[in-house]
Amino acid sequence: MSTSEVHARLSSVGIIPIIAIDRVDQALPLADALLAGGLPVIEITFRTAVASEVIRVLTRERPNLLVGAGTVLSRETAAAAKEAGAKFAVAPGLNPATVKCAAELDLPFMPGVATPSEVELALD
Repeated sequence: MSTSEVHARLSSVGIIPIIAIDRVDQALPLADALLAGGLPVIEITFRTAVASEVIRVLTRERPNLLVGAGTVLSRETAAAAKEAGAKFAVAPGLNPATVKCAAELDLPFMPGVATPSEVELALD
């Protein structure tokens, strides 16, 4: 899925549920509830030990769900997200090394920015 396709899908939904999940067995029921409620997107944060496995399960078992990774703070986390099947990644801040890695992985990436200088850096 291209970056423009990911952005178009995210824009069409307007809301991205952000989930920190501790148990893999809760992933599919959660995905089913989101899909039933008309939300075909989810961001799984890398704040738990099972994030990669949850992303892997969701992308394999619920192909209609657009699955992304959140709290992607390093090159290693970006690579783990991509390997698990994440279609996009998000970070709370702007780490140029992580942005570069995501670009190399062809992983659509949205870093957090707060200042005009960070916006310019992110756009670059």
